[in-house]
Amino acid sequence: MEAGRLEKGLSRGMSSRYRLFRRTVILLGRVLFGFTVHGAEKVPKEGPLIIASNHRRYADPVLVSMAVPRRIQWMAKKELFISPFDRLFFFIGAFPIDRQRGARAALKTSLDLLAANWALGIFPEGTRRKSYDPEDAPKSGIAMISARSNAPILPVFVGAVPNPLQRLKNSKLEVYVGDPIFTHNTKSPSDDRRERREVAGRILREIYALGEGSKMGERS
Repeated sequence: MEAGRLEKGLSRGMSSRYRLFRRTVILLGRVLFGFTVHGAEKVPKEGPLIIASNHRRYADPVLVSMAVPRRIQWMAKKELFISPFDRLFFFIGAFPIDRQRGARAALKTSLDLLAANWALGIFPEGTRRKSYDPEDAPKSGIAMISARSNAPILPVFVGAVPNPLQRLKNSKLEVYVGDPIFTHNTKSPSDDRRERREVAGRILREIYALGEGSKMGERS
């Protein structure tokens, strides 16, 4: 059981090694890309938490982990965990999921981690997308996981990475953290497929609204 492995081998807090890694990456991000986080104070300091973000690039799990001051665990396909890279993936907070076993195994692992008060990172879109498309329905599993675990969902929007010319014009890589969303007060989203889709859609809209709000602030 993944939660059991993590419970024994890794503190839910940040180890000194991870803190050093995180500070180094944040510093590099600030120097190279103007990495800036808005709303980090909204992150619950403890307890189960689902962190839901948009997904533009492969580096998003690292960027979100740098923006959110919690030790986050991310699902990743087990094929990535090949020696010697498996140690790196475990270190940055990824855990293997066997897609051959289907969604049930991923759901069980997620609920085990949240029951152990971990922060779980999820991309509701399921794959990388450049922008929000209301025609593309998000994966509804996030609503089921939240409802069954009673864990709040924290929306996070990761902006675009500026190129060198944009940096010269003071463009920045900005990350926006929203207010926690509580879904367990909705009508049985863990059992009603339509309700799950509605909740997942709302979460995705909240994520992209953070990015739209930043653009409005720039124009005002």
